[in-house]
Amino acid sequence: MNTEQGQTGALAQTETAAQPATPLLHGDVYDQKVDSFARRTGQYLLSQPALLLTGSYLFCSLLGMIFVVSLFDKFDFAVLPYLEISDFLLAALSNPWTILQFVFWTLGVYLLLWLDRIARQRFRGYARLSDRFYKPRYQRLSLYMFASLPVLFLMDVALMEAISQSRAIKAGTTPRFNLSLIYPVFDDNKTMRMEQIQIIARSVSYLFVYHENQIKVIPHANVAGLLPQPVPVAITASNGQEAANTPGVKKQ
Repeated sequence: MNTEQGQTGALAQTETAAQPATPLLHGDVYDQKVDSFARRTGQYLLSQPALLLTGSYLFCSLLGMIFVVSLFDKFDFAVLPYLEISDFLLAALSNPWTILQFVFWTLGVYLLLWLDRIARQRFRGYARLSDRFYKPRYQRLSLYMFASLPVLFLMDVALMEAISQSRAIKAGTTPRFNLSLIYPVFDDNKTMRMEQIQIIARSVSYLFVYHENQIKVIPHANVAGLLPQPVPVAITASNGQEAANTPGVKKQ
């Protein structure tokens, strides 16, 4: 009898030791699924480095396409017939700030998610309070939502940057250039030189400029020279004080 009781007690202690000190919440199960998914994804990408390179190319091309199409749409100009696939990548690389904004916003969201996870692990009261958001019926939805966040940020950043740049061009605050041509452009007369142009974008084959409130498409083969137009100090000075204090600038 004592032997049977001892075996029963030992078995009960073993089962008790096997049980976790605190029961797993829905959030804990969700974290385990995310860790497993991230581990499998990382292993797959490491085994397929070409896939990561292809994904980066597609990402930059998609960003450039959204940005360029949105930018020219603000000028009511259909730009797609003038572009090649490589132009989308060129547009993204020519505007690195757009890529940086996307990276910052994405890292910011995942930083908040990481802080939420740390808080749930350290403060069980907070974990139990927020556990209803990690129930099984919400887990798949949240995974899809977080996976789609980079795409949403991509579109939003590209659209906002296109709006900002189009406003700057229309306001005349972007750098200006003097453009000389090899062959004349036939508009009202034979134009061989364009003064005070603003560059909207470049493609592999064309230069898109804003001149006299119009978009003009110039083939690169017809560009003889592109010279930056210096901004007069007197114009940029505030109330003329900066111009007056600048050496070599005479007071008017």
